[in-house]
Amino acid sequence: MSAPGRRRRRNPASQAFLGLFLLLVAAGLAVYAWATRGDQPQSEDEATDTVVWDAGDATVREIVIEGEHGRIVLRPGPPPELVASPDAPFGGQGPMAADTIGGLLSSRRWWMHEPGPYPLAEEYATTLVDGLRRLTAQRRVAEGVTGQALEQYGLHRPTVRVTVRFTGQDEARVLELGAESPVTGGGTYGRRAGQDAVYLLSPGLADTLKMAPDALRETMFVPFEDDRVQRVELEWDGARLVFVRQEGGTSWSMERDGRRVGTQDDSQLSELWFALHQWRAADFVSDQGDEPAVRARHGLDAPYGRIRLEFQAAPGQKAGPHLEIRVGGTADEGGRYVMTNEGPWIYRLDPDDLAYFEDQVLPRLREPATGGGQGQAGDAAQDEGGEGQGAPQGD
Repeated sequence: MSAPGRRRRRNPASQAFLGLFLLLVAAGLAVYAWATRGDQPQSEDEATDTVVWDAGDATVREIVIEGEHGRIVLRPGPPPELVASPDAPFGGQGPMAADTIGGLLSSRRWWMHEPGPYPLAEEYATTLVDGLRRLTAQRRVAEGVTGQALEQYGLHRPTVRVTVRFTGQDEARVLELGAESPVTGGGTYGRRAGQDAVYLLSPGLADTLKMAPDALRETMFVPFEDDRVQRVELEWDGARLVFVRQEGGTSWSMERDGRRVGTQDDSQLSELWFALHQWRAADFVSDQGDEPAVRARHGLDAPYGRIRLEFQAAPGQKAGPHLEIRVGGTADEGGRYVMTNEGPWIYRLDPDDLAYFEDQVLPRLREPATGGGQGQAGDAAQDEGGEGQGAPQGD
């Protein structure tokens, strides 16, 4: 024990370590405070200082990204020749049909025209279009930055150059991106070309502008307007189902392998819509699905499964458009090869999405909700009694 009244002397090494630790903590807090100044509530003047540009009521009509991945050109809507192509079975049916279906060829969707053409993933299109119409930074870092002073922000040699054009405006706005902030998740330095103010841009927008073309492509490749579907043909593993929407929209008349077996509840068709909307491309396999030899190589000339959705006719049209999905051979990596009639692209369907469709959705679709009995009993009744016993109820 220490003698009463005496103080224990601190170890000089411990004192030095403690001092260094406190110095590092203070430095870290200072860096964090500097990096997150933009997260604090801003006054009106400070908020105005973070606006790089504002196009007002104008809409974005073209985005050109030039950087590590070459030149990427984005515009609303697919190329007209793709929409109007009459080449069956993998071609467009015209602009009105495309908008009726509401699929990849719809004029409201953004597309990558160079390279490509490819449909742009909707979440990335929203990030780019909204972010570049009124470009707002996390904060303004510095002003009067020119010449060699740009080097500390990586803006002496920009890594990405973005040209944005707006409807009704002749002048294009150009954004240059430089280095990333040294703070993890802190964003990327940027400036409007020709100006001397440097901004810190949010990771969401900046990271999207740096993505490779394949990463920007839409992977959810079966969008459509559910409530416009009037008829469904589903051929799968040798069996054929047909559903026709009945007046009122709460049930569908049903055929199995050419025989009417009753009706199917609308909730089961809704499960089909849900499953198809969730189909995701695990890989982009080929852009040459319009060539017979390529389709044959992936089992898409005589497909394992085929789903044809027929839509209501637009005003002035006698027949409605259709969306056809072909499911081909099994891929070595899992899943199956798939393509639709909206373009020549062959995808590898995610194995989990395929399993959910085959295990959960398809078995319920095969059994009618009303009329004709269930399964083989219903078929037998129709074979013996014809329309009297096997006719669908409520059709």
